[in-house]
Amino acid sequence: MNYAWEAVLLAEKDKRNRDELRFVEASAPSPYIEVSVTDLNMESPEEDRIEINPLYRFEDVFGQLFDKNIEDMMQTRELFFDVCMHYIVQLDLREGLSKEDYYYSLIAEDINSGKYDEAVRRRFELFELAEQKVILRTYLRLLKTGNYLEEFRKAMTKLYPHAFIYENNETAYELLVYLGVKETDKERERITLLREMFLPMQETVHFFYEYHFGIIDVDETMVIDEVVIF
Repeated sequence: MNYAWEAVLLAEKDKRNRDELRFVEASAPSPYIEVSVTDLNMESPEEDRIEINPLYRFEDVFGQLFDKNIEDMMQTRELFFDVCMHYIVQLDLREGLSKEDYYYSLIAEDINSGKYDEAVRRRFELFELAEQKVILRTYLRLLKTGNYLEEFRKAMTKLYPHAFIYENNETAYELLVYLGVKETDKERERITLLREMFLPMQETVHFFYEYHFGIIDVDETMVIDEVVIF
């Protein structure tokens, strides 16, 4: 955790809101890192208050703006410093941002604001940040290609590494999905979101969580106590 933008990403990974983070000048800054911490092995900021060495990257600018020898208007300077660092972090995180990244952020903003429905917003929050990015990427491809089966398969196999998806050749619009995870209320909610986002209403989906369903003549799926009947 060297730079301010790294601290922000780690805080967001811990489900903390970026807008609630507050940047302050470090009382005892290190000349070797931008974020001042007592433990270099710390995986994320312990508090919403993040101490920053403003001279680490921006000495030419901040050296005069935040001269420690000037003691006037301290409250205003603290507020201005926080605003400056938030702006810098935004620039850092947008560096190299592609058009698709911008589209991802728009979709995420709509979901998080409830425009896709309050239930979608609540279920979307059950996924980790990296998992949310997988969903957004795959959903954007779905909007472009319309190939819902392929994009559903990509989303499922990335989010559930042990997943298998079978298409019933005897019945139209029927899928059998093995997830390879224990069935919980949280998993059922997560699966509901993926089902609703990627598949049309006429598609019938049977989800199998911890136990695979038995397939005749496939010995690996016909293990006693490790199989369900379909």
